[in-house]
Amino acid sequence: MIKNDPYKLLEKEGVAKRLLNDRSKEALSIYDETLDGLKEFPDDKTMKEMAEQIGKTAIGLLAEDIAAIKEQLADKVEEEKKQKLKKAQSRQIVEKSEKAMDYLAECRRKLREDRAKKMATGEIKKPVKKQLTTRLKDNMKQIVTLMPRAIKEDPKKTEQTEKAIQKFLHELKRIWGMNKIKPIEEALHEKFKEVKEKQTT
Repeated sequence: MIKNDPYKLLEKEGVAKRLLNDRSKEALSIYDETLDGLKEFPDDKTMKEMAEQIGKTAIGLLAEDIAAIKEQLADKVEEEKKQKLKKAQSRQIVEKSEKAMDYLAECRRKLREDRAKKMATGEIKKPVKKQLTTRLKDNMKQIVTLMPRAIKEDPKKTEQTEKAIQKFLHELKRIWGMNKIKPIEEALHEKFKEVKEKQTT
């Protein structure tokens, strides 16, 4: 009987030969050839010692290879666990998101129903969209507010600014085909009046 049988190590560790690297497979091949030679000369002491030495060397190579294989398998198992965990977490996130979206949709539905009831009873009124002239008036008044302090304190430049805005307003009326700009002109006049009053105080 031969000591140092590498095949016993494979059997013990439960590793298939096909998983081994080329170096380990080559070591097993050399061991197999040695065993074949020993079968021809079973009583040859030198041949037996050589077979045992080759077996020992092969076991050393296999042990390294098996350790690497087990590490790879462990990494693979760990990666599969991570992937499963990721999938489970993703599923939970999706389910949570779906619940949140359902909740939001339900809230929206309730708000719309509540709004419709209040509008039906007259508790609230449908918002009236501002007319173009109203929106333009509000925006034009903002221009007066944006005037730098030095301009606001200079009566001549304030007057020039007012004329420039009035001219722009008339051009805009012509280009846009607007019917009336009187309310805008009046609002601007009032705004400039406030600025001029501050200049005299």
